[in-house]
Amino acid sequence: MATPEAILNLYEANPTTELIGPFTEINQEFVLASGYLVFFMHCGFAMLSIGCVRAKFAKHIAILILVDATASALGFYLFGYAFAYGDDSNTSAAGVVNPAGNAFIGKNYFALNTLPPGQYYTWLFQWSFAATACTIVSGAIAERTRFEAYILYSLFMSSWVYPIVVHSIWSSSGWASMFRKGPFISGGGGLLFGSGAIDFAGSGAVHMVGGYAAFAGAWVLGPRIGRFLPDGTSVDMAGHNTSLFVLGVMILWFGWYGFNPGSQLAIVSAPGSTSFVANAVANAAVTTTLAPAAAGLTGLMVTAILLKMKTGKHHWDIMAMGNSTLAGLVAITSGTSVVYPWGAIVIGIVAGIIYPFASRLMVMLKIDDPLDAIAVHAFNGTWGVWAVGLFAGETLITQSYGFNPYLTSASGASDVPRNYGCFMGGNGRLLAAQIVYSIWLGGWVLVNMFVFWYILKLLGIFRVNAADEAAGLDASHHGGSAYPVDLDDDASHKGSSYNGNQSGYNKGELDQIRSELAALRQSVGKNRAADNGVNGAPKAEPGSNMV
Repeated sequence: MATPEAILNLYEANPTTELIGPFTEINQEFVLASGYLVFFMHCGFAMLSIGCVRAKFAKHIAILILVDATASALGFYLFGYAFAYGDDSNTSAAGVVNPAGNAFIGKNYFALNTLPPGQYYTWLFQWSFAATACTIVSGAIAERTRFEAYILYSLFMSSWVYPIVVHSIWSSSGWASMFRKGPFISGGGGLLFGSGAIDFAGSGAVHMVGGYAAFAGAWVLGPRIGRFLPDGTSVDMAGHNTSLFVLGVMILWFGWYGFNPGSQLAIVSAPGSTSFVANAVANAAVTTTLAPAAAGLTGLMVTAILLKMKTGKHHWDIMAMGNSTLAGLVAITSGTSVVYPWGAIVIGIVAGIIYPFASRLMVMLKIDDPLDAIAVHAFNGTWGVWAVGLFAGETLITQSYGFNPYLTSASGASDVPRNYGCFMGGNGRLLAAQIVYSIWLGGWVLVNMFVFWYILKLLGIFRVNAADEAAGLDASHHGGSAYPVDLDDDASHKGSSYNGNQSGYNKGELDQIRSELAALRQSVGKNRAADNGVNGAPKAEPGSNMV
């Protein structure tokens, strides 16, 4: 993904050829419609996230999703778009416009100043991706993060961390970009390893960024109270609504058809083009179907085997299947337009294997991630970037990116193909570019986000206090339970608001607390009786009946 102008310029036999009005408007509407689908993915994030947290945190995670939509829009408007796409331009003596920007950062279009209104549709589409990168983090730090800290995070991510990555890979002058073209680029132009890196819709730029930021946040924040016992045992804190989780997965998959195919940024080719962009869009749609399908089934089977080995019981885990499906979507996002359908299935199978093991690795490291955002996005985003260097096809790359702008054939024609995947007969240059890009991306995000999260921690504004966390942030921070249905009969008959309960709990929550306290008292009483030898009971050995 770049700018529409950069995309179409790759296809034009004569760079001065332009689409006539109606066809330009068709492309613009295609991009806008795709952006609307990507934004709708936030409904999926909300459903999935609410389903994965405990009931007393439903409001809290929901408001974090809303913060990502609102704060990221302002951050990307004021600074993000400028840093990502604010390239300069220069015109050669022949009248050809060439990129001429900084390889690291853009410097134009702050608050959309001087951006032509005809380009506003690109801002909308690019912002929807920025908001998605922000939202990934909410799940990993759920149930214990201060609302105010999350606002600051979303602004920081959309204004600075994410846009710099975008500039590197999607702008016309980024150091790793496939779209670098022309002698006016600072640094002399040229492509990374003579190839440039491919991150078509953002396994790296969106999902690795969000996943690595989530890792840094979960590490600095620490686990939820009670998640890990002193002896290292992990305590399952399952979400409260599997139905919402599955609904969220399906909405996200649906939105991905805007995320991946829409990243071609065009559906109609320019006159004299070497191919049809519609072919690349269609390929992206097919691979966006096959990769998650393969990943979902693979993850389900692998998890079932692991559970059988651990417990001796046979169990089909719907949560594992849903997250594996998302892992497949994440993994195919980089190469969705440049890998063949069979390659998408292979990429999905590997993603379905990676997810369950990555999830267990996080538990071993005592990284508490309620939504498994790190396992889904960080690990499989990295795999997706690398997979392009293995499976990208020569013809498909030309179809999506055009020919290499720096090379000519022996006859002088500008039709030299770009580098392609190793497993497809390539020379390894594309794989090298993919690996270097992913290493730089991981380092950039981790350094920035570790520093950011630690500053919030030192200021004492990152984590809620223990009492509020134990009570549930819906009650302690957001005015009461998200589920006011469980009211006592008297209150509901009188039409009383659930907020009339001064404790902030509804009847169901109070009953659960009373039941847990009663069980605790009973257990403590038995321990004391055993210790004192009451009623002839033998004295308990240390650790024989831990509460």
